Amino acid sequence: MEKHAKKLMEQIDRQYWIISISFALSCALLVSEIAICLHRGILNLNTYWTFSIGADIFCTAVCTMLSFSCLLSRKDKSKYTLTFINLLTTNVIALFLDVCTWILQGWAMFRPLNIIVNVLYFMTGALLVYMFWNYTINVLNLDSKLMRIADRSLRILLIPAMLLCLVNFLYPLVFSVDINGFYHRENLWFLSQIYLIIGYSVFFVGLIRSKSSLKNKMIMSTFVLIPLVNQLIVKYTFGFSTQYAAVTVSIVLIYGVLFAEREQSIISTEKELTLATRIQSDMLPSTFPFMPERQEFDIYASMDPAKNVGGDFYDFFFIDNDHLAVVIADVSGKGVPAALYMMASKILIKNCAMTGKSPSRILEMVNEQVCANNREEMFVTVWLGIIDLKSGRVAASNAGHEYPIISKNGKFEFLRDPHSFVIGGMEGVKYKEYEFDLQPGDKLFVYTDGAPEAENTKAKQFGAERLLKVLNDNSKADPKALIEKTHAAVEAFVDIAPQFDDITFLCVEYKGGKNERVNS
Repeated sequence: MEKHAKKLMEQIDRQYWIISISFALSCALLVSEIAICLHRGILNLNTYWTFSIGADIFCTAVCTMLSFSCLLSRKDKSKYTLTFINLLTTNVIALFLDVCTWILQGWAMFRPLNIIVNVLYFMTGALLVYMFWNYTINVLNLDSKLMRIADRSLRILLIPAMLLCLVNFLYPLVFSVDINGFYHRENLWFLSQIYLIIGYSVFFVGLIRSKSSLKNKMIMSTFVLIPLVNQLIVKYTFGFSTQYAAVTVSIVLIYGVLFAEREQSIISTEKELTLATRIQSDMLPSTFPFMPERQEFDIYASMDPAKNVGGDFYDFFFIDNDHLAVVIADVSGKGVPAALYMMASKILIKNCAMTGKSPSRILEMVNEQVCANNREEMFVTVWLGIIDLKSGRVAASNAGHEYPIISKNGKFEFLRDPHSFVIGGMEGVKYKEYEFDLQPGDKLFVYTDGAPEAENTKAKQFGAERLLKVLNDNSKADPKALIEKTHAAVEAFVDIAPQFDDITFLCVEYKGGKNERVNS
């Protein structure tokens, strides 16, 4: 079970909960806004205030729908989604606080609450600037040394920007609320805009340095340009507070263009993965029973990838009329890279085996070819056996793979065979070879580590001993039934826990050579 895969699944689950909480918060704030307005009676307020409140409520509803859309789009669990949700949620909070400031306007009895709401309002504005910058880093791929310094600086400067807002609890530095409950800007109001100016300046520097597409740059710049135009329009009209409504327009554009493009990319990728899955499946023997006219053996295999495509593979083929080669392997890594490596390894093993060499020599030849072109430093564990169908003699070699399991007289036991180094690990490896005999009725069961290392919701592994017990409980079953029952046992054990590794089984039952069957 790979730690990277487990960590990735944990991140996806955590991100799903963050999006869920964001949606729930947006719904709660939207309902609260409507309830507060109904209680206050907004028709009695100044016309400008009423317009601002209506715009805020409408934009909160829009943001809530966007949160719900992100919740439904579970295919896209990238860093873009999480940073977008953070931006969206911060804007919803700002919209809610803006509604509260206008509702509390002119209520002397709620003057302390008015001050608190306005302090939070200014703090949310500074936080929104940073959230936008955080989203910008991901969308425009800003990863230079200068941009990392800028990001660190904006993180640090966010602290004094927040403290500046908190000062207004004790002293009317940026704003004040008079005894009648009316809000007023103070002479040092411009101090609250310093972080905004710094954030936007850093953004334009990043915009210039970014190698992202022109479309991405134009869409991202609307987050600055639309609120700026709005500010110029309503600057001299007290009562119009549509700053965060303007921000919402930009967020809608970002979602509509960038997210739609990414969704289209996901759909295209899924089609390609579906095709890759089909190609990989076609590469593995899948016609069962395999050569039913041959009475010396019965064979069955299955491969269940953890992703659309996997790194495990199995193979079986005739080297000549009397020798059957059996292969099972596990490539390091998962997904498309492992699948490509798997296909190359499978072809190399079969080509080398068809030369008639011994199992150890076959693995040596494959290892040399793999190591010659292995820039990604991937490797593959392999168990290779060549069965003499006349005598039942098996010559085998193990390149770092799991121990095979042999059934003798109806009882399965591990064959503690000698292990050699993995394929692709280093050049010049000499692989050990060994032999054992199969009698009529004996079975050979090989597998990848995805089965014994499969974990349930309590983080307990299925284990090799449990695997052995399942085989012995079904020792009389034919290879197909045996694999199906084993796979069912693993699934029942794992239950709802996600599958982190490919699970592959192969079973051969030796029924004896022609002479042995006649004598019997």
